[in-house]
Amino acid sequence: MRKLIIVGLITFVPIWVSAQKAFKNWPEGVSPKEVGELVSKRFVEVPHPNFNGNPAPPNEITYPETCAWFGALRYADITHNKRLLRQLEERFLPIFGPERHLQPLPDHVDHTVFGTIPLQLYAQTGKEIYYHMGIWYADEQWKMPRKTKHKEEYQTLLNQGLSWQTRYWIDDMFMISAIQSQAFFVTKDRQYIDRAASEMVVYLDKIQRSNGLFYHAEDVPFFWGRGNGWMAAGMTELLGLLPKDNPNHVRILESYRKMMDTLRQYQKEDGLWGQLVDDKTTWTETSGSAMFTYAMIKGVKQGWLDEAVYTPVVRKAWIALVGHIDENGDIAGVCEGTNKTNDRQFYLNRRTLLGNMHGQAPVLWCVNAFLER
Repeated sequence: MRKLIIVGLITFVPIWVSAQKAFKNWPEGVSPKEVGELVSKRFVEVPHPNFNGNPAPPNEITYPETCAWFGALRYADITHNKRLLRQLEERFLPIFGPERHLQPLPDHVDHTVFGTIPLQLYAQTGKEIYYHMGIWYADEQWKMPRKTKHKEEYQTLLNQGLSWQTRYWIDDMFMISAIQSQAFFVTKDRQYIDRAASEMVVYLDKIQRSNGLFYHAEDVPFFWGRGNGWMAAGMTELLGLLPKDNPNHVRILESYRKMMDTLRQYQKEDGLWGQLVDDKTTWTETSGSAMFTYAMIKGVKQGWLDEAVYTPVVRKAWIALVGHIDENGDIAGVCEGTNKTNDRQFYLNRRTLLGNMHGQAPVLWCVNAFLER
């Protein structure tokens, strides 16, 4: 247990100690540890899924599975669960053999995030083969593709210090932040985290609006739930590792706080958030809600957010989220994968998918945020 620092008669309690107390005393079945055991077990049981519930075998491992896998690996590390780590590594090993065709190439922002898995495996096992694979993904995100019809366009982005995978879609800044942050985590090389922060600021300029929320893309003026969740989680991932002397740290933290302030005002009576965040009458969507909850848990524990203001928001949201998880560990109410479309009704008409990895992933991120110190 950490010692308290006593100066005169004033006792300073580390932020995480206070936050840990705030996130205790859960109702039966709602504790993060219980939920983490259930959802991580479910992840191990489920074979590689296809996109949007397509029953056909997948052609590649999709980014929702990657994000859930990443969450399960972190859970194994935080809880010192060696058995789970072994199971998660065994899920990966066939990629070096019979499932090689399922390995995504770093040819798109949604594919490149796959590198977070080998980087986490390296961090926990020390096996060099995982390091080299993961760093390859991170490096390729800032390296001109060998074969492309868009060389001039990509070179313009690279000349600005941006990834050639830049497209100014809302989910990009989780995918980019996650892989580059993990590369920094294992190498301690500032180039990875610094360039992710520079990229983030450009996205903030492009698609964050005055209320702190984000359009799906520059030409799609809707505050889609999970899309905003990707940005909330992306800023959280980045801020969790970004050195405070980075010139963009203050700007990113300000944008994060502005978003969180608006989100708490749009929390619905049921504890979660709508498919369109700024309209409480739209149907409750769980994956974006889980991402918002994750961002707020981290914010409270890191001292980025006012604990007195946000702890009740988090507790209400978490209890509501767990209420959507069934006995198998599948969460309901997850919006299917959604392309950008300049049509409000399109977003309202999206299907929901039980146990879809878009929702399983941020549930695990929430668990990890609660449990880590």
